Amino acid sequence: MLDLRIPCGLFFLLIGALLCGLGVFSPGSAALTTANVNLYAGAAMLAFGGILLLLARRSRT
Repeated sequence: MLDLRIPCGLFFLLIGALLCGLGVFSPGSAALTTANVNLYAGAAMLAFGGILLLLARRSRT
């Protein structure tokens, strides 16, 4: 049976990479705040996706 952490982890990695790229290469399109929300939210999503994939890999062995 397929572990749900694998597709969820891949989804969060993909969306996180897109948000990080948007935050780095297009900082002018960010919201009217002092922080680059796209970059920080993308980094958090990348970390969460990586943790999900790590947990899925550890449970298989």
